Amino acid sequence: MIWTDYSEVVVAVVRDKNLSHLRFVDSVSELRTILDLLNDHDEKRMLRDTFSHVLVLEASSSCSLDRSLVASTLLEYLVDAVYLIPTYMQSQTWKTHKTVLEDTLVNLAPTLLQRLVLLSEEMGSFIRHPIMLLLQDLKRISLQDFAELVELISITVRSTETALDLLLGILEPESSRLLVQCPIAIRQFTSSLFGIALDHIDEASSSRKQVQESLELCMDGYRDAYTVVKSVLRVDSSLSGVLKVGDHVRLTASNPPQNALIARLFSMDAVVLSAELGEATFRCLHHPPSYLDQCAWSIVQCGSFVTSKTSLDAVTTFYTEREACCRIYAMLLGLPPANQITLSGVELPLTLVPSLNGSQNAALMASVKQSLTFIWGPPGTGKTHTIVATMTQLLKGLPHSRFLVTAPTHNAVDNLLRRFVSSSDAKKSGIVPVRVSTQSPRIYVRTRVMPCWAKISVQTSQPAAKRKNASKTPVLSSQLASALR
Repeated sequence: MIWTDYSEVVVAVVRDKNLSHLRFVDSVSELRTILDLLNDHDEKRMLRDTFSHVLVLEASSSCSLDRSLVASTLLEYLVDAVYLIPTYMQSQTWKTHKTVLEDTLVNLAPTLLQRLVLLSEEMGSFIRHPIMLLLQDLKRISLQDFAELVELISITVRSTETALDLLLGILEPESSRLLVQCPIAIRQFTSSLFGIALDHIDEASSSRKQVQESLELCMDGYRDAYTVVKSVLRVDSSLSGVLKVGDHVRLTASNPPQNALIARLFSMDAVVLSAELGEATFRCLHHPPSYLDQCAWSIVQCGSFVTSKTSLDAVTTFYTEREACCRIYAMLLGLPPANQITLSGVELPLTLVPSLNGSQNAALMASVKQSLTFIWGPPGTGKTHTIVATMTQLLKGLPHSRFLVTAPTHNAVDNLLRRFVSSSDAKKSGIVPVRVSTQSPRIYVRTRVMPCWAKISVQTSQPAAKRKNASKTPVLSSQLASALR
């Protein structure tokens, strides 16, 4: 470092540790230079002392700079040194300028919270206090930023106890105040996110597998504000068949840097972006050290993150885009829909079915009365039997209407219609349902033993007479993907 490149005040504070010269700082850039030099040289204690001293000068009006400018500069600097958050949030400076700087905190909070979470391995439970201080003074946080924070916790916080505390002990109590949505949506949104996150945390802690091969890593750009690193794999590397896109892995340096031999080994979480013969790339959640390409890295597999990531994104999209994402959004939340569809002049029968038990009849009544009904029950509780009874009641009440029956899998569709066509009410009515499917031999093999079941493929041309008859049938049955075509 060439001290002649810096002002006398910077030299006095940084080199000579003379904090009294801070009152002579005459520009924000000079203040930032002092803070940056201390931070770049890892002078954490001196940086905290300097930061605290500036706060005292601001509070006592002893600083030569504009007080509001000092307050905003120090708040923005927290991004580079998040361990100073308690020092700032508990200062008189923040109390004085809080109303003016609240919106600035809203903009900075997602980054500050994420950087605190990334320090969980280094600071352990000590990240709890600064996170609580931030959330207590934060006015709001977007659903997207909240979801990204939960995702980061699920993949980078290695202590199950710490993760549970962050999710359920800190974020959940503040969510109803910070998130702008109707209360029921917020409850469903947060509980869904927390459930997905906890599932992956449990998987990562129980399925960790050390790979008996080291990697050599190098920088390979950035993606979604995270660093991407690359490893060139040998032709005979076992990792080519082990790593899969979307895997959550933990990369640990094989040895500490040469200038800090007793330092703990650096470790970072990452997600596999690509895994091909001879090469693998990783998106690092932690910022890699400067000696990334100067040591070997061990790798631990922590399970796939594909399902968790897809689920987190789906939940976030559903609650942020609402009706634009799903037309029955309000129904799913239990809210009155904006455009309720009603059938004027239609009175559906409300007849209890003797073959159903109490809960099954309750489900039947709900299905007839409500626009949308969920029927839940463990295997063997009669869900399919209840659905068949509901179909029969609807066909009796609306004899000139047509019904589409769908399910996620072909097997589920076939099982449902098998029960329907074998029911006595269906036999008496003479209804012949149409099974719509892709031209799959498996479907025809399963359904060929049902003489009353007409079948039609969505992918092939059918005789005109067959299509005409199918267009008149009151019951169409299809696997969900085919029904959407």
